[in-house]
Amino acid sequence: MKKELKGAAAVLLLGMVYFIWLFLTGMGIPCLFKKITGWSCPGCGITTLFLCLARWDLSGAYAANPFLFVTGPLLLAQYVYYTYLRLKGKKLPRWDQVCLTVYLTFLIVFGVCRNL
Repeated sequence: MKKELKGAAAVLLLGMVYFIWLFLTGMGIPCLFKKITGWSCPGCGITTLFLCLARWDLSGAYAANPFLFVTGPLLLAQYVYYTYLRLKGKKLPRWDQVCLTVYLTFLIVFGVCRNL
């Protein structure tokens, strides 16, 4: 339990430091996929999405990355569920593995479609 909490706290802290850095400097981490190919990856726009959410700009957040804006709460719920199962010493059920595979497939399709 402590290990999971420390990991979540570290991710949250790093996110807050990155947010403050962005706010002060305006310099973010560039997408290497976009730099190399010129195309937007499925995750392009995540930083803008979070910055818009911090300002309660929901339309801006949606415009930054519609797929992750809509499915973000599902990913958060999945993380909580996965953490709960780990704490109980259980594995992900087969149906959940299938759902995550379907999700990943849709994410890749979104990434392809956003570049057409």
